[in-house]
Amino acid sequence: MNREQFIWGLSNGTAFLAAAAAFWLGLAASAFGFRFLLASLVPILIGSGSLVIWSRRLRRKARGFGRQALRNAAKGSSIRRISTRFQIVSITQGSLICLTGFLCWFFHRLDLAWPLIGLVVAIHFLPLGWIFRVRAYYVLGLVEAGIAIVTIWGFTGTTRLVALGLALGLISLASASYLLLNGERLADQAADHNDSP
Repeated sequence: MNREQFIWGLSNGTAFLAAAAAFWLGLAASAFGFRFLLASLVPILIGSGSLVIWSRRLRRKARGFGRQALRNAAKGSSIRRISTRFQIVSITQGSLICLTGFLCWFFHRLDLAWPLIGLVVAIHFLPLGWIFRVRAYYVLGLVEAGIAIVTIWGFTGTTRLVALGLALGLISLASASYLLLNGERLADQAADHNDSP
């Protein structure tokens, strides 16, 4: 993976983190009722939207790499291998989220659905760290998994939802900000790693 490919992928990752932050913060706000959620939407969308715009600016530095290059990648190329691995992780994550939702419904434990879904989302960052060579994803995955586990065992009712949504939302915002601030440096490190024998 070269520098441009790394930057392109990182910009996608930070946009996903910004959207995830909006979702989790919105989930926390919804625990206080519809009016509070409506009042919270503006700052949530401004914060997350700013990160999405910032990620698009980072993507411009990918100079020529995009979806077309991804689609036209030769079989056996590093781009194709990375794309296949990412798809496997994404499909596995989606399947586990569906299974988690079904099991929570089946066992009448819908109170655990969001923390367990948060745990699945957290764990999916661990293979992404390996696939994309982004160490911050390992930290993000472990921290989010810890948050999900703590909310399962340490909180109940509305407090669980607020603690989970607020913690996961803020850690997603912080992680996206860190990656955007350090994106070019991380891309240079990835390129240097690929150039070394």
